Amino acid sequence: MDELKPYLRMLKHYRGRLILGAVLMFVTSASGIGLLALSGWFITATAITGALIAAGVAATLEIYIPGGGIRTFAVSRTVARYFERIFNHDTVLQLLRDLRGRVFTQLSRLNPAEMARLRSGELLNRLTTDIDRLDGLYLRGLSPPVVALLAILLVGALLAIGAPWLGGLVIVVLTTMAGGALWMAWHTGQQLTRDLAASSAALRASAMDHVTGLSELTAFGSLEHHRQAVMQADDQARRRDERIAKRMAYGESILNSGIHLTAVLVLLIALHLFQTGQTSGPVAVMMPLAVLALLEPLGVLPAAGLQLARARASAQRLSNGVSNGGGSNGTGTIDGLSTNNGTGTKQTSDASSKTTVQPAGAHPRTEGLSHAPPVSINAVSLVRGAGARVLDNLHLDVSPAETIGIIGVSGCGKSSIAAMIAGQLKVDSGTVEIDGTSIETFDLDALYPDIAYLTQQTDLFSGSFAGNLRIANQHADESMMWAALQSVQLDGFVASTDQGLHTWVGESGMELSAGQARRLALARLFMRNPQLVILDEPLTGLDEQTAEAVSARLSDWLSARTAIVLGHGPESLPRVDRRLLLRAGALSEEN
Repeated sequence: MDELKPYLRMLKHYRGRLILGAVLMFVTSASGIGLLALSGWFITATAITGALIAAGVAATLEIYIPGGGIRTFAVSRTVARYFERIFNHDTVLQLLRDLRGRVFTQLSRLNPAEMARLRSGELLNRLTTDIDRLDGLYLRGLSPPVVALLAILLVGALLAIGAPWLGGLVIVVLTTMAGGALWMAWHTGQQLTRDLAASSAALRASAMDHVTGLSELTAFGSLEHHRQAVMQADDQARRRDERIAKRMAYGESILNSGIHLTAVLVLLIALHLFQTGQTSGPVAVMMPLAVLALLEPLGVLPAAGLQLARARASAQRLSNGVSNGGGSNGTGTIDGLSTNNGTGTKQTSDASSKTTVQPAGAHPRTEGLSHAPPVSINAVSLVRGAGARVLDNLHLDVSPAETIGIIGVSGCGKSSIAAMIAGQLKVDSGTVEIDGTSIETFDLDALYPDIAYLTQQTDLFSGSFAGNLRIANQHADESMMWAALQSVQLDGFVASTDQGLHTWVGESGMELSAGQARRLALARLFMRNPQLVILDEPLTGLDEQTAEAVSARLSDWLSARTAIVLGHGPESLPRVDRRLLLRAGALSEEN
C-alpha cells in the first residue's frame, strides 16, 4: 500500500469535505435501512391491528408517527443521495484537478532521455486512465467499507430491539462476511488490475502509433498487419476487463447470497422469538427486512476491493519512472522552449523544479553565466540502445565566444552531444564542463536562462505567432517580435496574414510549412540574450536563398556567444570558427 501513500496524503487536504461526503453516504444508507425496516414493521402492525378489530377485539394503532417516519426516511434518502452525489463528485473533480496537476508536474520534470522511454500513448494513459482510477480511490474504494461497517452496526442495533444477543451475532457474522469479500476482491484483483493497466496502456499506445504512423504504414504495405496488432491488443485488454468484471460479479453474488442467508436465519430466529412471546410480530418482521436493507451498502464491497487494487496498480505505474522525476540531471526550461533529445519525444519543463542530482560532497553552483563561457568535454563515453557505443572517449574544448560546427551522418551522436552539454543526458563516463564547472554540479534552473537550445525537431504549440514567440520571452513587446521575425525572413509572411502576430499557427504548427515552422523556432532564439547557444540542424527545411540570409544573420548574432552548431554537412551550418567531423564516436578537424 506504500504506492498509495502520496495520494492518501492528498486526501488530507480535503478531509473536511471527505468526512461530510461519507456522512451523506451513511445517511443515504441509514435512511434506506430505516425505510425498509419501519415499512415492514408498520405494514405488519397495521395488518395485525386490522385482524384484531375484525375479530371483535378492541385494538388501536398510532399510524401518524410511523407514517411520518416512513415519509421522513423516504425524503431524507432521496435528498441525502442527491446532495451526496453532487457534493462527492464535486470533491472528486477537485481531487482530479490536483492529481492531474501533480502527475503533469512530475512528467514535466523528466529529462528527454527519460521521457523517451514513454510513448505518447503511455503518457496519455497515465494522464487519463491511471488518474481516473486514482480519483475514485475515496469515493469507490475507501468510503464504501466505512459506510458498510456503520450500516452493519445500525442493523445490529435494530436487531437488538428484538434480541440483544442476535444483534451482536449478526454484527460479527456480517462484518466477517463483508471484510472477507473486500479482502478477496483486493487480493485476487492485484494481478488482474496490473495486467489490465498494462494492456490498456499498450492498446492506447498501439492505437496512437497506428494513427500517427498511418502514412508510413500505408506506404510500406504494413497497414493491415499493424491493424491486426492493434486489434489483438484490444482483444487482450477486453478479455482482461471481462475477467475483472466476472470476478466482481462473483464476489457480489457470493456476498449477496450470504446476506440473504443471514436474513433467512434472522427470520427463523425472529419467528421463534415471536412464538415464545419474546418479541412482537411487527418487530419479528422488521428484523429480517433490516438485514435485507444491507444489500445496497454491502453489495459494493467487491467493487471497492477491486477499485483499491486498480488504484494501487495505477499508483505503481505513475510512480515508475515519474515520481523520481528529473532523473540524473533534472530539467528546466531551456530558452523557454519545449525540448527533446532528437528522438522526436517532446517535453514541457517545470522551470520552478530543482531536480539536479549532485555528486556526493559536491556543492551546486547557483549562479548563472555572466559571459560567454568555455565548454569542455573530457573523455566522455556514451552507450545507448542495445549496448551501442555512440561516443567513445570524446574530447572537445570550445573557447569563450567561439562558434564551432560539428557535422556527421544521422545517428552518429550529434544530438547526444547537444543533450549532454545542455545537461539533459548523463554520460556513462567522463565529464562535461561549462565555464569550468561540471554540468552535474550546476543548478540547472540557474543555468538554463543563459542557454539557448534549439533541438532537431521543431516544437510549436497550438497558438498564435505571438504566443509561440513569447515562450522565449514572456515580456516581449510587438516590436521585439517583429525584429525577431525579420531576422529569420518570416516578417513578410506574418504581415500578409489577416491577424498578423495573432494569427493561429495550428496544433504543432500544422498551418505552417516545415520551413516556416523552423524559422519561427529560430526566431525564438533572437528573443533571448543567452551566453551559450546549442543549435541542432538550425537550417533544416529552408530553401537555399532563405538559408543564406538566415545564416548570415545567425552568424552575426552568434559572434558574441559560445556556440555549438550541429549539422549533416557544411552547407547546413552558418559561419563557424572551427568545423569538426564526428565519426565512430570521435571528433576530428574538418578541412
